[in-house]
Amino acid sequence: MPLYVISMVIFLAVAMLVMAVGSPRRDAVLRRLERYGAGEAMTEYEMELSRPLMDKVLGLVAGRFAALIGRFAPDQMSEEIEKRLEQAAHPYGLTVNSFFTVKVGLVIALPVAYAIYLFATSRSAPGLFQLALLALSFYVGLRGPDWWLDGRVAARQKAINRALPDALDLIVICVEAGLAFEGAIMRVAGRVRGPLGEEFRRTLGEISLGKRRRDALRDLATRTQAADLVSFVAAVVQADQTGISVGDVLRIQADDLRLRRRQRAEREGREAPMKMLFPLIFFIFPATFIAAIGPAALKIMDQMIGGR
Repeated sequence: MPLYVISMVIFLAVAMLVMAVGSPRRDAVLRRLERYGAGEAMTEYEMELSRPLMDKVLGLVAGRFAALIGRFAPDQMSEEIEKRLEQAAHPYGLTVNSFFTVKVGLVIALPVAYAIYLFATSRSAPGLFQLALLALSFYVGLRGPDWWLDGRVAARQKAINRALPDALDLIVICVEAGLAFEGAIMRVAGRVRGPLGEEFRRTLGEISLGKRRRDALRDLATRTQAADLVSFVAAVVQADQTGISVGDVLRIQADDLRLRRRQRAEREGREAPMKMLFPLIFFIFPATFIAAIGPAALKIMDQMIGGR
């Protein structure tokens, strides 16, 4: 294949990636909620008007191209990607179509880039090792975005589980002080930072728009899939349906979540020596041996060579 054709393919693949990531799409529910905020939607509208014309054109082209690629994706796969993007809070504004565009761009760009490298550095036919690396680059381009998205989902769920016990203690204090459940959530959402605060604020926005509290809480659990938060939502929904005191349920859940967090910390502490074993064997021990035995070994070698 001529070199200029390969270069053109790489350019198109990189352009697809840049346009897919560089044209974020805000979540539809959040956009509807922002209309009820104090001027936030108008500020975003003014910022959109101030964007250069070239950015608007590239964003439109990227959206059309991403939609074209998304049509060829199976419905079940699209639903799964949408669920994972929702759990990760749509990082960089990615949608299902733009995520597939990134995958297609990487599948094309990585193997072609490695093929150009082989073509430029070697004049002979590629061997088995080079072909294996070419296949590996294709596999990384195909599965890399999925690995990255799974990591974002896991990190967000971990942050929610870590912040929930302290937030729940504040909710219990607010409820026992006389606030309603929604008022306690609102007070805590203004103090808690990170993903948990964002999800609480989104849930409160949905309740203020008319959604029933139990439905909004179920959507919260489905949207995050954080284990501790799912357990908390299930207990609150059950108390709401059966008429049990929400304060008693919250107090029990707070004690249970603190116990879970302590058990999780103890488990991670027990796993730490095993995780440190391989870095110690392959990185720290060799350097220690070289620093401790190296000078003596060099002196022995000098004496042996000098004795000859």
